[in-house]
Amino acid sequence: MASIVRASKYRHVFGTASKREECYENLRVSINAWDTNYVCANPKYMAVNWNAGGGGAFCVVPHSQAGKLRGDFPLFSAHSGAVLDTAFSPFDDDIIASGAEDHQAMVWRVPADLAEREEEDVTQPLAVLGGHGRKVGHVAWNPVAENVLAVASSDHTVRIWDVGQVAVKSTLAGFGDSIMSIAWNHDGTLLAATCRDKRLRVFDARSGSIVQEGAGHLGVKGSRVVWLGSEPRLVTTGFSRTSDREIYLWDSLNLAAPISKLNVDMSAGMLMPFYDSGSSMLYVAGKGDGNIRYYEYTDDRLYLLSEYSSSEPQRGLGAMPKRGVDVSKCEVMRFFKVASNSLVEPVSFRVPRKAETFQADIYPPAHAGRPALSADQYFAGQNAEPVVVDMEALFRDGPLVVAGEAPAPAQFIRCGTKPPPPETETETSRNPPLPPPPASTLTSERQLSPAPSQVEETRAPPSPPPTTATITPVVASNEETTRLRDENARLQAQLGQMQAQAGDAQQRAQRAEQAAADCEQTLRTLRAQLDDAVLKAAKDADALRAQVDAATTSVDEYKARLAKAEDTAREHERSCQGLEKELRDAIDAANSLALAAEKAADSLQAAQ
Repeated sequence: MASIVRASKYRHVFGTASKREECYENLRVSINAWDTNYVCANPKYMAVNWNAGGGGAFCVVPHSQAGKLRGDFPLFSAHSGAVLDTAFSPFDDDIIASGAEDHQAMVWRVPADLAEREEEDVTQPLAVLGGHGRKVGHVAWNPVAENVLAVASSDHTVRIWDVGQVAVKSTLAGFGDSIMSIAWNHDGTLLAATCRDKRLRVFDARSGSIVQEGAGHLGVKGSRVVWLGSEPRLVTTGFSRTSDREIYLWDSLNLAAPISKLNVDMSAGMLMPFYDSGSSMLYVAGKGDGNIRYYEYTDDRLYLLSEYSSSEPQRGLGAMPKRGVDVSKCEVMRFFKVASNSLVEPVSFRVPRKAETFQADIYPPAHAGRPALSADQYFAGQNAEPVVVDMEALFRDGPLVVAGEAPAPAQFIRCGTKPPPPETETETSRNPPLPPPPASTLTSERQLSPAPSQVEETRAPPSPPPTTATITPVVASNEETTRLRDENARLQAQLGQMQAQAGDAQQRAQRAEQAAADCEQTLRTLRAQLDDAVLKAAKDADALRAQVDAATTSVDEYKARLAKAEDTAREHERSCQGLEKELRDAIDAANSLALAAEKAADSLQAAQ
C-alpha cells in the first residue's frame, strides 16, 4: 500500500531559540513605523537599526560581542534622518549599505577596531548616494556583480548604482505609489518590486524597462516579494480585501494571474518571506507573531512542513547567508529575531540527524561570497551564474568569512559634491578605502608598522640632556598666587553651575525618556485597539454580507411567491367572471320559466 505521507528530507526540521548568553541585549532597536526587517546579518556581524535621539544611526555588532552590549558601543551615525534599511555586501563582510529618511543611501566600511572603540562613532561613510526626492526605504546588493546596489525610494523610483564610480546607471520608474519591497533574481539581471498601488512588477535592471506587470494582493496594507532561487518563480505575501494574510506563487514570465493562492490566517502583522534555495524552503514570519512557518517548494506547490512557535512576538527578522550556518550541527537556516526593543535573539533551524559526517544530501553548493562579474562587465551586458562553494569546506573549516578582492575604485565621494580633501596619515589608517586588499594580504596596523630597528634608524639622533646649570626655578609672586586662587575659585563656581545644569539636563532627559516610553506604550495600545477594531469591522462586514445575502434570498423567494399568488388571483378572477355569466344565464332561464308558468296559469284559468 502506497504511503500517504509525502517524502521530504526536511519534513522534521525544527527551530531552537538561542540561550540567553548567546542573544544580543541592551540594544535600542528603532521604533520607526516603516515596514522593515530592522536587522541583517552575515557570518561576521549583526546590524540593527538604532533608536537614535537625533538624526539616524545603526549599530554593527560582531558575533563575538554577543551578550549584553556596553552602553558606549560605537554607532554608524552620519544620516540626518532615521535609518530605515541596511544590507551587508554579499562579497565583503565588512561593507554595509544603509538607507534613511534623509533621502540618501550610504555605503560604509566596518573598522577593524570597532569593538575596542569607546564613545567614538563611525561618522565618515565611504560613499553617499544622493539624488532621491524622498526617503530611501530599501537597499539591496546585486547577488552576482560587485559594487552594484539597488536603492528604492518613496519618490516612486529605484536607482541602480555603480557604487565604485558613485554613479546611477539606470532608473526604474513606473510606480504609482510607494515601493514596499524589492528583490533581485539569482543572476542579478531582473529586479522584482511590490508597490502600494497593488501591482507586482519585474524590471530589467540594466535597461530600466518593465518586463512583466500584474495585479497583486488586493488589501490596503503592504506586500513583499522574494525570488525562489534559480527558478523563474516569485512568492509574494500580502493581504486580501478582508484583511486575510495571503501567500501567492507567481510565474515571473507571466504575471497575469498567480499560479496558486494560499490563505494563511487573519491578522494585522506583515508576513516576512525568506527563501533558502539550497533546501527549497520558504520561511514566513509574521510581525507581531511568535511563530515562523516554513514550507517546501516543489512541483509549483508550497507544502507546509511545520512551524516554530514562541511566546515572544517578533518585530523584525534577518537571515544569515548559507555560508554562515553551522554545517557540523546540520543547521540549514539561522534567523536573528528582534524580540523586543532591546533584544535580538538568534533562532536556529536544524535537520535532526545524529551522523557526525558531512551530510551532502541536505547541503548542495551555496553562494561563495565571491563576485562573478565586475560592475563594468555587468553594465556592459554580461551575464553570469553566482559563484558557489562546496558546503563540505564549511563542515571542515567553519563559516566562510569573505573580503573584497576586486580592484577598488579610485575614489568615493558624495554624490553631486566636490572630492574631499586629502586625508592625513592617521585618518587614512583609520578609514581605509573600499574595498580592502585580498584576504591573503590582510594585516593589522601593527604588522604593517616598521620594525623597531628600522624606526631607530629613521629617527633623528637624540639631543643631549640639559645640565643642571640651565635649570632655573620659577617662583610665583603673591599677586600671581592670588590671581590663580581667584581664577581657581571662579572655575570651581563655573564647574558647580555646569554640574547643576548637567543634573537638570539629566532629569529632563529622564523625564523625556519616560514620556517617550509612555507615548510608545500608548501607541502600542492604540495600535492594538486599531487592530481589534479592524478585525471587528471585518467580522461585522462579513456578518452584514451574510445578512444581506440572506435578505436577498428572502426577497427573491417573496417575489416568486407574490408572482404565483398574482397568477392564482388572475385564475380566480377568470373563474369568478365565468360563474357570474353562468349565474346571469340561470337567472334569465328562471325568469323565462316564471314567465312561461304565468302564461300557462293564465291559459288554464281561461280554459276553465
